[in-house]
Amino acid sequence: MIEPKMILAPLRKDWKCTAVFAAAFAFACWHSAHQISSEWGGTAALLILLACLLYQALKASAGRQPKSAVPWGKILAWPSVLIALGLLFLPWSNPDAPGFKFGAWFFLALGAVCFFSGVRAMLLGAVPLFGCFLAVPFREPIVLYLSYPFRMVSTVLSVGFLRILGFGIENNGTTIRIEGLDIAITDACSGIQQFEAMILVAFWLVMFWKRSFFWRCVHYAFLVPAIILANAIRIILTIVLYKTVGEVILNNTWHEGFGYAQVVLTVALFFLVGTLLPEKAGSASSESSKPPAGKGGGAKRTPGKPLEQ
Repeated sequence: MIEPKMILAPLRKDWKCTAVFAAAFAFACWHSAHQISSEWGGTAALLILLACLLYQALKASAGRQPKSAVPWGKILAWPSVLIALGLLFLPWSNPDAPGFKFGAWFFLALGAVCFFSGVRAMLLGAVPLFGCFLAVPFREPIVLYLSYPFRMVSTVLSVGFLRILGFGIENNGTTIRIEGLDIAITDACSGIQQFEAMILVAFWLVMFWKRSFFWRCVHYAFLVPAIILANAIRIILTIVLYKTVGEVILNNTWHEGFGYAQVVLTVALFFLVGTLLPEKAGSASSESSKPPAGKGGGAKRTPGKPLEQ
């Protein structure tokens, strides 16, 4: 059973780093509450993901600072601080613009973490700090920019596959034309609205397997292809059923049902890839190879006496 003190231990071990991370997360929550007016589900998923990443960064960096005669943390903190000052005060800067202001806070937070907790903590905290200061404030533009590539790739894949099957189908951008009917693949059809929930679920699934950092990154990177592939399969299924059943397939009930099925398929594809990637040598196998205690699995050696065979 996990005790609360075990959960709080990483937070107490490096309170300065914890304070910086807490301030960054508080800013993300404040900005979400006061600036974002829609898609609260996606915003909540993004905040939960950032909280998990910040905690993992604290847990991984606490108590692991290598001793060195050169204070690299204090030295390497200054470039981040200088970049932050440049974003605020250089002639070409615009402190009133959110990008400059939030970017400066991001680099100030990086510098503070590096100065107080070392280079390792800064590297581990860079991604969640970027999320707190830049991804959350610019969440809606980022989602809009990602939506079109998601829709375009899914449309091209589905149309190409259906042509191989002999369907008379073509596309103009993200609009599919079949038998004089235009079917637009909109933002709601791209899978982008579930993207933040998917990255949270993918994070938990990645942590489910004991892998090296490299293979976890490889697994996590497959989330985007999984979303695109699931969306392409949804489009293909919609067109095939439209040809066999009729226009009833295009009503809201079927459309929403296919949307939920797409989410389930995305998770299934992501999980399937996880089963195929290599894992670390399991602790269970190493523990099973140990002789059971008290069963004569190994000879005991007393000090000063040779080991008896």
